[in-house]
Amino acid sequence: MVAQQNQIPTGEGLSLEKLWAYLDASREQAERRQKEAEQQAERRQKEAEQRQREFEQRQEKSEREWAELREMFKETNRQIDLSRKEVGGLGRRFGKLVEHLVGPGIVKRFGEQGYHFDGIKKQRHKITGEEGNLRAEIDLLLENDDTVIAVEVKSRPDTEENYLERHLRRLEIMHEHRKEEGWEGKRILGAIAGAIFDIPAKKATLKAGLFVIVQSGDTMRMEVPEGFVPKEW
Repeated sequence: MVAQQNQIPTGEGLSLEKLWAYLDASREQAERRQKEAEQQAERRQKEAEQRQREFEQRQEKSEREWAELREMFKETNRQIDLSRKEVGGLGRRFGKLVEHLVGPGIVKRFGEQGYHFDGIKKQRHKITGEEGNLRAEIDLLLENDDTVIAVEVKSRPDTEENYLERHLRRLEIMHEHRKEEGWEGKRILGAIAGAIFDIPAKKATLKAGLFVIVQSGDTMRMEVPEGFVPKEW
């Protein structure tokens, strides 16, 4: 609230004493207003400086946090790259395991079912499109004069997401490329081989018309229930 200014004394009763009293009161009032204005300006200046410090602190904190995040991203990417390399190494080692453990036993098991092969035709057989793009990769390919069998090898088929759908799609692609691959006139069959095969996964695989091959000790065994008829592509 603005203080009311002293009114200048007038009239016949004006004396020097009253005039000095008026001037003193006016001076004090002016000094008080000036002091209040200076204090208010000082408070505003301090508030502005405080806000500036807080802004700078937040900015510094943000820059520090961003630097930490960048380091975290770098470390995460490094771990991802390392994991990819490890997975790739595991895949190569697993391929060798397929060659030495699964392959020889599989040829014998199919022979017991009336499908006779001289051996594994190819490992990791690739089917490419017209532009050279990879369309399908087959872990083990068996082939004779009238039959081609694509075997997908998994450590635990039941835990591999969409393993069955993916292999059925491979068989469809094989059918689409049978002319380019020299399989015209041959029946195309499919099989899933697994180190650990749970019952639901076996049932789903058999229901889809694929052979089930399970590790047994140091060899493989084929589970063919009565009445099973493999699907042909």
